[in-house]
Amino acid sequence: MDVFDSAVRTKGDLAGVFEYKEEDGPQSDTAYFYLYEPDGSIISAIHVRSGVWSITEADIAVKWDRDERHVGLFVFGVLTAAFDTETGARYGGRHGQDFNVEVPWS
Repeated sequence: MDVFDSAVRTKGDLAGVFEYKEEDGPQSDTAYFYLYEPDGSIISAIHVRSGVWSITEADIAVKWDRDERHVGLFVFGVLTAAFDTETGARYGGRHGQDFNVEVPWS
């Protein structure tokens, strides 16, 4: 099953988008977190995971922080990946591996 979630910044100028696609064969299944412009252009991408993943849309949330500087991907309620829209920094990815997302979240 494909899983998708997104959140648009209040100004309408940027969106955080999560996409998990099941392809032909479990090795080609992929999950990415993207930073998009309104015209559909991808600004940046973070590889979250490859392979079979038992998640549903209820397990995923894309949220902006209070100042709408950072947009984050929450998996099972845990901040897993994020973009800093002012500096262009990317944080996290590789869900299920040993990583620690340290994002100045407000």
